[in-house]
Amino acid sequence: MTETMIELRALTKRYPGRQEPAVDRLSLAVPRGDIVVLVGPAGCGKTTSLKMINRLIEPTSGQIILDGEDVTTTDPDQLRRRIGYVIQQVGLFPHQTVESNIATVPDLLGWDRQRTRARVEELLEVVGLDPDVFRDRYPRELSGGQRQRDGVARALAADPPVLLMDEPFAAIDPIMRTRLQNEFLRLQAELEKTIVLVTHDIDEAIKMGDRIAVLQDHAIPAQFATPEEILTAPANGFVEDFVGTGATLKRLKLTRVRDIELTTDALTGRIDEPKEDLRRRLQDSDWTAMLVLDEHDVPRRWLRAPDFVHDRPVAQLGLPAKALVEPQATLSDALEEMLVGSAGVAIVVDGRGAFQGLLDVDDIITSIQTIRDASAEYYRAAKLVDPGEVQG
Repeated sequence: MTETMIELRALTKRYPGRQEPAVDRLSLAVPRGDIVVLVGPAGCGKTTSLKMINRLIEPTSGQIILDGEDVTTTDPDQLRRRIGYVIQQVGLFPHQTVESNIATVPDLLGWDRQRTRARVEELLEVVGLDPDVFRDRYPRELSGGQRQRDGVARALAADPPVLLMDEPFAAIDPIMRTRLQNEFLRLQAELEKTIVLVTHDIDEAIKMGDRIAVLQDHAIPAQFATPEEILTAPANGFVEDFVGTGATLKRLKLTRVRDIELTTDALTGRIDEPKEDLRRRLQDSDWTAMLVLDEHDVPRRWLRAPDFVHDRPVAQLGLPAKALVEPQATLSDALEEMLVGSAGVAIVVDGRGAFQGLLDVDDIITSIQTIRDASAEYYRAAKLVDPGEVQG
């Protein structure tokens, strides 16, 4: 089994009447199970390159190798059934239900009804849409985030080894965008698909990509490397300008919450515990606040000593527990959540929403210092080797 799932060999696209090619001899190898992000300025050929992989746009010349097979001249319809495709506006059929949209490719492949329905239910669960609630709804009855989840489910329906994603999170509000990015990274950790993703946003590329291709005009790669390499050793002035300022803060998108040692001995209580018991435990502790969990360990409230003077149920005391992040979230996500939360910390929860630990600003600052130290060491080491080797 080859370690390269997709290989583009001198892939070129010329349009009639245009002197210069839209894509000029693009060669790129996408490792199996990785997310490779194509990023660059508008009009540089990102989307054209992506669409040539599944031959929605036919290449003028060059080769597309999929899992060791040259698919440049095979039946394009058969090729597309092996590749999931997610676009910015989702592309759901408005006259079909959620279930029918997801079942599109399985139906084309001739799956029986029982197998298709089981797959639809499985995928709705995977993307966080309750089948009993959403199965029979139409796209117009869904929010933007729900439509995007439905689009991902449809792309995964026939369990393709490859996903192509064209600006999949661009048309969504910033808060939902961050949540969907994190949800997708969680899914990818389980599914291990090979993904090529197009974006114009370098921050999104750094967060989502295992490797990033920074493209210049005509889809000529200025650098193809890991996010860390692009941030610490940009290949040229074009990459440096495209990455922009604030590289240290951008590196917070490289570190996941799961990589940080959490505070796991936080003072917690149960929402159904007697109020006096909670008050006494808080008073006897060194903590200034208690995190109250429900019967499923889901964080619900923050309680401080003055809150107990009010004659209300525990579920109505204190402040709501906000700033919830999952382990796959980046430290940048966690910092943003801290700024809008009520306690100055991020509450880390698992995929079911159950409490895992706390992350505070000091943890973020320590991580920034660690990143700076590692970067300084990288540059010191880089001076000892050939610059071409560092860039490659």
